[in-house]
Amino acid sequence: MKRVRLIAVLLTFTMILTLVSGCGGGTDTPNVNTITDTETNGIKRGGTMVLAQAAEPITLNPNGKPDDNDINLEQNIFNRLLKTNNNQEVILDLATGYDVSEDGLEYTFYLPENVRFHDGEPMTSDDVKFTFDEILKQSGFASTTITSIKEITCPDDYTVVFTLKEVDAGFLGNLGYNGTSILPRHVYEGLDWLGKDSMVTPVGTGPFKYSEWNKGVNMVLVRNDDYYLGPDVPYLDKIVVSFISDANTAMQAFYNNELDVLGIIPPSTEYDRLLSSSNISADKVIYPSRFYVGFNMAVEPFNDINFRLAVAHAINSDDMINKALKNIGLKATTYMSPVYSWAVNDDEEARVPEYSLEKAKEYMSKTGLTPDKNGVYLEVAVDTYNYEPFPDMVQVLKDQLAKVGIAVKINMLEYAAWDEKVNIDKDYTMTLTGGYQGPEASNLADRVTTNGYLNFLNYSNSEVDRLMAEGGTLPTFELRAEKYKEAQAILAKDVPMVLISEWLGYIPYWSYIKGHPASADAVDKTAFGEFTYCWIDK
Repeated sequence: MKRVRLIAVLLTFTMILTLVSGCGGGTDTPNVNTITDTETNGIKRGGTMVLAQAAEPITLNPNGKPDDNDINLEQNIFNRLLKTNNNQEVILDLATGYDVSEDGLEYTFYLPENVRFHDGEPMTSDDVKFTFDEILKQSGFASTTITSIKEITCPDDYTVVFTLKEVDAGFLGNLGYNGTSILPRHVYEGLDWLGKDSMVTPVGTGPFKYSEWNKGVNMVLVRNDDYYLGPDVPYLDKIVVSFISDANTAMQAFYNNELDVLGIIPPSTEYDRLLSSSNISADKVIYPSRFYVGFNMAVEPFNDINFRLAVAHAINSDDMINKALKNIGLKATTYMSPVYSWAVNDDEEARVPEYSLEKAKEYMSKTGLTPDKNGVYLEVAVDTYNYEPFPDMVQVLKDQLAKVGIAVKINMLEYAAWDEKVNIDKDYTMTLTGGYQGPEASNLADRVTTNGYLNFLNYSNSEVDRLMAEGGTLPTFELRAEKYKEAQAILAKDVPMVLISEWLGYIPYWSYIKGHPASADAVDKTAFGEFTYCWIDK
């Protein structure tokens, strides 16, 4: 068995994390209120950090349903065995280390002996076993990514062993992603995670504890004084997450010093000001996440490849990035995120269709649809989110598709409403969305395989299913890449989605906030939304 005390970079991360901070020339000056709590090695303890997010969480169960608006909450209330940081590396969380058997079928994790849940009860390996057994039993949203688990055993209170049915190259990455938070058996046993019990008060082991949820306003987390990495951390006394759906409102609150961390995607019109201020830090992160248009392939004419190709060739990604993203983007050209360069198929026949109005019109004429007197073939409702940058993007999309006779009716929704309508009920025709394709190359399967838990496209191709499954069982990047590249070539032929841009995330916060998870000071030891090491230098 091979002992691992520090997890190597499991993900081939070829993009550069650029820290853009203190660029000079800015005039924005935050109010200065000195924190008088104790100082340790120059780090000031105490105080409240306020940040915004675009929408309220759907539930307070981190393992129940996929929810982008639960991340800042779950990563501070709970711990996992492993976690993914802002460099897209999988690093240790609760686990102090792990062993992997020579045949790759057994993973043994070691746990610290001083971890307690927020109600004071000790955490043991039995809670880890309970968590993963329940995820699989109740079809939690991570259930489709950990199907390789055959058995979980607990040799003692601080050792847990996962035995797999087959080699799973993405296993560690999937353990380090969302939906795998360790839950206490004594609190959650017997509850219906996906139904009436999904809003139960969260009890975790994380650096902060749930305090209150003021619906429509904010959620408050308070310091966990018994955190197992303590007594110094976490440094903050309190975190307040404010729910602000309108980006301009959030931006104004930030400039008014009502927010310490912006917490949402800034309006594109604000990038120049944010990046030029000496008092604002704006860490730039390239995620394995993409903006794309998805089709409901169970509905006509979206099941027609000619229609999908017409849309694909009508979308001008360069124009979209220029107008809607203000050049804060990177054109998506491949079906695998460029973050996983070893798995990318960059051959011409496997690339995302290029913009060509001539080709778009040609394919539209092959659909069998008949244009009206105004040249409109059909009206299409496009569901998207009501927060940045989607309102601007969908307007550009509307203008582009109009040129090939597709009249777009924009339907902007709050995240929870979009999730229910599109992701769960699949009650839509087209959607403009963004999707995280990580933390490992194998996670592309979540969106494009028949049973992928994020495949709201109703896309099904048995060859893609087979290739993605086989790729996850092979021992080397080279062998896995062959399978993934074949799958991408099929996706390019089927066009179940039209990829537009890679997601470049700027994370603005006042420069007095230190230890932000995207900063050089904390990126190597925190999850991407974890504030254990944040402190306020006022």
